[in-house]
Amino acid sequence: MLKTKLMIATLVLLIAGIFISSAAGARYVMPAGYSEASELWRDLGYVPAGSADGSEGSPYDVIVWGSDPEGIAAALSAARNGLNTLLIDRREQVGGLFTLGQLSKIDMNYNSDNVAARQLVTRGIFEEFLKKVGGTVFDIPDAQRVFDDMLAAEPLLTVRLGLKLDKAELENGRLVALGVSKNGEHETFFGRVFIDASQDAELAILAGVPFTEGFEDIGMPGRFQASTLVFALEGVNWPRVMWENIVVDKRRSSAATFRAGWGYDQHVKSYVPENERIAFRGFNMVRQKDGLVFINGLLIYGVDPYDKSARSEAKAEAQKEAYRFVEFVRENLPGFAKANIASFASELYVRESRHMQALYRLTIDDVLENRDQWDRIGYGSYPVDIQAVSKNQPGYVVGAPEMYAVPFRSLVPPNLANLLVVGRSAGYDSLAHGSARVVPVGMTGGQAAGVAAAYSLATDNDFITIAGDRAAIEFIQEVLSSQGAFVGPGRTELPAVAVDEGYSVLCRLRSLGLVAGGYGNEYYLDSPLGNQAFLNLLFHGSSRVLHLAGAEEQAAKMYFVTSPESGSVTGENVEKLVREFIRYNVHLTEAVEKSALNNLNLSDGDISRRVLYEAVWSYLDDLRGL
Repeated sequence: MLKTKLMIATLVLLIAGIFISSAAGARYVMPAGYSEASELWRDLGYVPAGSADGSEGSPYDVIVWGSDPEGIAAALSAARNGLNTLLIDRREQVGGLFTLGQLSKIDMNYNSDNVAARQLVTRGIFEEFLKKVGGTVFDIPDAQRVFDDMLAAEPLLTVRLGLKLDKAELENGRLVALGVSKNGEHETFFGRVFIDASQDAELAILAGVPFTEGFEDIGMPGRFQASTLVFALEGVNWPRVMWENIVVDKRRSSAATFRAGWGYDQHVKSYVPENERIAFRGFNMVRQKDGLVFINGLLIYGVDPYDKSARSEAKAEAQKEAYRFVEFVRENLPGFAKANIASFASELYVRESRHMQALYRLTIDDVLENRDQWDRIGYGSYPVDIQAVSKNQPGYVVGAPEMYAVPFRSLVPPNLANLLVVGRSAGYDSLAHGSARVVPVGMTGGQAAGVAAAYSLATDNDFITIAGDRAAIEFIQEVLSSQGAFVGPGRTELPAVAVDEGYSVLCRLRSLGLVAGGYGNEYYLDSPLGNQAFLNLLFHGSSRVLHLAGAEEQAAKMYFVTSPESGSVTGENVEKLVREFIRYNVHLTEAVEKSALNNLNLSDGDISRRVLYEAVWSYLDDLRGL
């Protein structure tokens, strides 16, 4: 009887998965704002040229570098607003992460966890793609077709692919042209406005825009989130996968529908990779119509995101490990007994490289305090998901926002008047990037960039000027709204922990990536802290503060300390733990002795995290000043 009920439950969820997928594939109604766009900009002063070919005498109104989904959104937005637009890329096909990286499950952004009441916050061109491709889980050929069709439908849009970016020509603080090449043939494309939508902001770097790299801004220079190689399996028994992840494993980290599933981390953790640079976490699984199952779960540490040969080497290493891993999968994962590797993605899924020093950098507090911005051009709400940096620094979720605004200023470089940067390399701090890096947020920024380009050309105002003009931003917001985007005022709802007396110190530690609230934004300030966790906090906090202070020699002396005993930090053992820390890190003795760490032994019993965080921050503050 119980087994029958469980089978019925599985069938209901299966049907629900089909229904949700079908509902998401509803026809998209083109907003009225596009049909009125040309007249709107003409009334404001824009006189369109009949055509453009990119020559000096006939420049494109807008040149978009990078054909990832963010660049496609930017190019579509510009062309639909009456601008002669060139979309250009080094690859031979468009779609980037969704097509070449084969990431076929979208990281969605809603304004609520309530499935019945929630609304999409990344609307407009992203929502158009979402509906045309059939929902949050899609077949990769469908995504390619939708992107190609959307681009081909715009008469003012030219697409050129397979071109290497060689140089950026500047005059008087403005970009004027791009130099490209293919098979030894060189071309120059002149433009009036430029949008960099490439994953690594290649155009902006050539043009001299300032960036930080990876986790440099929190005192971890040269460290980046792990990359992933997506691969496809054939022979997966999907009904068995659904049964395992819905009925057998009832944890939040495990679920499945007809098209997607996630879980198996309880099995995968027992796998020991042969290659130390590689790890496997729980699977994100996407089932295609032909039965292939795409797996997003293979992590590669230490990949230089800028070195083509390093990426190729990492990909080859990952492929070798994947074949070995599948042998383990067949023996240990329910539903995978007959699985075989069918293919690998042609590009690595590189999560992180550069973070622009924009006019304004979105912060982790902006994200987790659900802050509105006066110059908002869209919203995000995805959890702040930081993937592992190394096998000794696992991934974690800093927190989960309700909904935060993305400011226009975060797309604007401080030193170039006619360039915008959209996508994961825009102006986000490395922790805020953990949420804002997702494609829907990037496509929202791309659409805003296209409208801002039209406003800039119509009014002869550069982007830096526009970023400081409330009337200009309000006009752009109105146009975006008429074209389907969601840019209305947000509702700033502070998390419950914000009223706690320990919140200010928590924020300081969180801004260095030292504490996290997880999906539930729970910091457990009244709970004790484990001995090892306390020593980890001292070690990582010291290392990061020293790097930020420029004390590289002292940072290089840092020694990781293992707790001599298990259990929690108490008034009775805290002095011993602190002594153990400075025994291996003698160069930090002065800062430790000046701080409140030496008063913790006055406590009785377990010491709460609130008290420990206060003491650790006082120590780090002193260390910063030494």
